Amino acid sequence: MHVLLLASSKFVVLNMNVKVLAFLSFFSVVSYLFFPYFDAITDSYTQNKSPIQSEQCDPDIAPFYIYNLPIQFNEGLLNNCSTMNPSKDMCHYFGNQGMGQPFNQSGWYNTYQFTADMLFYARAVNHPCRTLNPSSALMFYIPFYASLYTHVFSYETNLTRRDELGVELLDYISRKPTFQRHGGHDHFLPAGLMAWDFLRGPGHKDGKGSHSNNFLNLPKLSNISILIIERNTYNGKNQFGIPYPSYFHPKSKDEIKSWQDEMRRSERTHLFSFVGGGRQKEHGAAKYRSAVINQCNSTENCILLFCKYWIVTWDVADEILGAMKRARFCLQPPGDTMTRRSIFDSILAGCVPVFFSELSAYEQYTWYIPERREDWSVFIGPDQLDRIEEVLSQIPEKEAERMTEAVIGMIPQVTYMHPYANWGETGSRDVVDTALVQLTKRVRQFKRSAGATL
Repeated sequence: MHVLLLASSKFVVLNMNVKVLAFLSFFSVVSYLFFPYFDAITDSYTQNKSPIQSEQCDPDIAPFYIYNLPIQFNEGLLNNCSTMNPSKDMCHYFGNQGMGQPFNQSGWYNTYQFTADMLFYARAVNHPCRTLNPSSALMFYIPFYASLYTHVFSYETNLTRRDELGVELLDYISRKPTFQRHGGHDHFLPAGLMAWDFLRGPGHKDGKGSHSNNFLNLPKLSNISILIIERNTYNGKNQFGIPYPSYFHPKSKDEIKSWQDEMRRSERTHLFSFVGGGRQKEHGAAKYRSAVINQCNSTENCILLFCKYWIVTWDVADEILGAMKRARFCLQPPGDTMTRRSIFDSILAGCVPVFFSELSAYEQYTWYIPERREDWSVFIGPDQLDRIEEVLSQIPEKEAERMTEAVIGMIPQVTYMHPYANWGETGSRDVVDTALVQLTKRVRQFKRSAGATL
């Protein structure tokens, strides 16, 4: 009797297993055939597990949804951090969600200048305006680590392989019903490198002479808002400049106010300073750099911190900010490109930036800077390039102090606050909040013009 009962139970179990396997096979076929329609639903259950904070959403920011991308499009790229730069192991720069290694002082990190996409995601994932339900979202965030993608594949000589991941990403996103509904007009993607790193020209067809990929040239990206640390001002209508990351990632209003007050008390012992290096004669920025360095060397009114090897410049935060804190004006000539991280280091130090090109900031960061350039900066044109000290010394002291105060007031909005900062305690919008406000305006305007329901 015992034997028969055991045999019967095995038959029942076996029969149940067959039914389960049949059901799973059927479900797999259905999922494959109807994947685009089920995918948006399953995303809401597989999102990053960090809790959404309970603070009230900023009324100027629309609910946004973060896609749950396959890992190869973001965090999986970190597996290559030790080899992405042939002269330096970069792994520790990407720690702490892109902030890098902490300094001794709370809120301060050794932050690499090309991690804006990582920092943006770290802030957005806990944002009170984020929704886990795609049907209630007005905006859609594609959390692709574009900067890491470019770093990892920049030395790939096979151009098809170099471009492959970007193509795969857009194929994946464009199949989503949420994308197809408005053709990507309500989508956005942060990128932590300059536009030129994603715009390989037609003259580089053999993989030599350029480390750029072709990402920004892909047609499926044309309607997506690209948030980038240096936009293509000539042909980048869907590109919007966001600040380079600096060292400060505060958690609270007190940390912000304490630093701002310290910058107000800082003794500005020198008229101007320059932190940077030179350029070879054939480089487009050589004339600016040479003029700046020569004039800085010829006067006691300038602090010169000469950076011979750019690869280690972000490791000397104390020296960089120290030079800027002691100067009233900080010179920002073009470098490898028109923009510089140093612009945002100088704002952090309460040092009024001095520009030599319209393309360095005024046509880049319109979401983040005062409309009147003279309120917070100085512009020196080509005809004044050999008279930098003369131009700056003619600015009245009260006017210079007013500009300094304006720059110090800009610190929160050009800062990527700590990923776990409490929105109710920071007291001001940071880089991510400001971008989300502007994106909300852009998407709502699109929907109004398209006659869609808000």
